[in-house]
Amino acid sequence: FFPAEFVSGFSAGLSNCAQVVIPSLFPFMVSASLLGESDLPPLLKRMLDPVMRRLFGQPAESAVAVFIGLLGGYPSGVRSASALYENGKISRKQAESLMLFCINSGAGFCINALGNSLLNSERAGKIIFASLCFSALITGLFSKPKKDLQNQKIDSREGKPFAKIFVDSVASGASGIINVSAFATLFSGLISVASIMIKNKNAMIAVSCLLEITSGCASAAGKIPLPMIAIACAFGGLCVHMQIFASAGNLKPDIRKFLLFRILHAALAGIICAVLLKLFPVALQTIVPLTDSAEL
Repeated sequence: FFPAEFVSGFSAGLSNCAQVVIPSLFPFMVSASLLGESDLPPLLKRMLDPVMRRLFGQPAESAVAVFIGLLGGYPSGVRSASALYENGKISRKQAESLMLFCINSGAGFCINALGNSLLNSERAGKIIFASLCFSALITGLFSKPKKDLQNQKIDSREGKPFAKIFVDSVASGASGIINVSAFATLFSGLISVASIMIKNKNAMIAVSCLLEITSGCASAAGKIPLPMIAIACAFGGLCVHMQIFASAGNLKPDIRKFLLFRILHAALAGIICAVLLKLFPVALQTIVPLTDSAEL
């Protein structure tokens, strides 16, 4: 019914993938697989193990997924958890617990794309990124597997030479980035069509954020307060959720529990962002509240 609008949105999505998504996400997708198949140095493993078990009920190996998840972008932490499970370093239940909180917008998107480009304020991007990181870690405290599952027997896998690991990781990262780009471009086209039918600007911003977060942030920047943008980035939207489940491989967490943790992450991110703005104010021109006549 709306071919021209869909093609226009789809093309904009492709451009966004080329300029923002692939450059910021692909290196982390490769790293997620590479680190998921490699062994931690013994000293680092001894240092991390008690911390990870106390905080998240996870072995030291899971720190890779936490680190990649915080810095890399939405599906990279989940892809790392899947790689750890597939290579016999953590159990299925441990990997599925990681899927509940190793999900973040990523430093590249928050600081460069959102802060510098959309909000015209690197500081605003850093505050949003810090809010998401703190929120994700706090959310992780509630994701601990049951005690009888924390030390679940893990099937050990035969190690591979580094050359094989590297080649497989690049191929895996490429496969992952194609999945991410496919969802992003499809939803960008759908948002373009939705804009024809939804005339209220604030309602359209909400729909965009719920469907595809990059387009949502582009439409929301400068129009809604920063804590609301942090909430949207933490929740991720339907497109991100599909990317995550596509990256999960054989892992199949409970969808209701997954959405509950997304809502918890979003709520905490909004609160933390509001607190950080009190401590580190951002220039008011980067924050334009909704008008009094807004219908939403």
